[in-house]
Amino acid sequence: MIPKVRIHLICTTVGHRGTMHLGLCLRVLILVALTVPIRAAQPAQETFTLTVPDGPTSTLSGSSVSLLCQVSPLFNAEPLEVRWYRSSNFHSPVLLYKDHKIQEAPVDPRYRGRVSLTGGMERGNVSLTLERVTVEDRGEYVCQVTSKQWYEKASVFLTVNVTGSEPVLSVAEARGGGGQVNVTCLSEGWSPQPKLTWRNKDGTEIRNEQEVLNTSDPQGLVSVSSWLLYAPSYSDWLACTVSLSEEMKREGRILPHIYTAPTAVHGVSKEAYIVTLVLLILSLVIICALCSVILWKRRGSMWCSSRKSRNRSDQTERGQRPAGNCFILISG
Repeated sequence: MIPKVRIHLICTTVGHRGTMHLGLCLRVLILVALTVPIRAAQPAQETFTLTVPDGPTSTLSGSSVSLLCQVSPLFNAEPLEVRWYRSSNFHSPVLLYKDHKIQEAPVDPRYRGRVSLTGGMERGNVSLTLERVTVEDRGEYVCQVTSKQWYEKASVFLTVNVTGSEPVLSVAEARGGGGQVNVTCLSEGWSPQPKLTWRNKDGTEIRNEQEVLNTSDPQGLVSVSSWLLYAPSYSDWLACTVSLSEEMKREGRILPHIYTAPTAVHGVSKEAYIVTLVLLILSLVIICALCSVILWKRRGSMWCSSRKSRNRSDQTERGQRPAGNCFILISG
């Protein structure tokens, strides 16, 4: 390889002597230009670092997501080896790029056909794109880049957001009574673990006397439940809100006083109170029926008396003997 300084000297010397045509100098310059390597094709940096997001990367179930990973300083990463793998599965990676192409094996079969490198490796971007995300895809991913002299790795954490069901609220009698009820809120199918909040009719958060329980199903979805001791009034309602963010939330409301019919009256049990209430209603029905019968009898008697009077008047005028008894027929 001829340095640029040497080229300049040759051309200058030839110009002074006048023994060589200018075309020869130009040919030499073209030849040297073709043999000098392009800077972009120079060997990769001896050392480098990886830049990844500080916090977790979030996405929705069923969508696509990019897990960012950038080589620093910027240079062409195509000659390098790029391996993306789950934190505990190095030998069965999510994606393996080697020898200038993505390798078919060994890779985790769960990710086959769903992953790619779309960041632009010629600019040092080795980000992983994952399509058709499921809840099982959440967790830690390791980005490892290796050259002949050096390697570096960094972790990216993926969370998959799933909005659960509408909260279901119920009311039960609180132990010890005292005008309090136990209000329960339940919502299922969340990812990750959501936040549950109780609020009153004024929108004020209720923090006292509440418990929250989270459980996970085999698919990793979270069910959240909470119960709250509350002394309701006729104008109060309660709201239970379950949320992952302001945009991803569910809310249920209830008027507790509707469900707070007395369970004991002067020491009488709930069952006895219900039986008494039923008997009272039956008694009212029977009394109403008897009153109806008596009313019908009275109306019949009055009609009979009126008819007798009219008959007697008619018979007297005709000189006939008054008729006998009047019979009342009551149907039904």
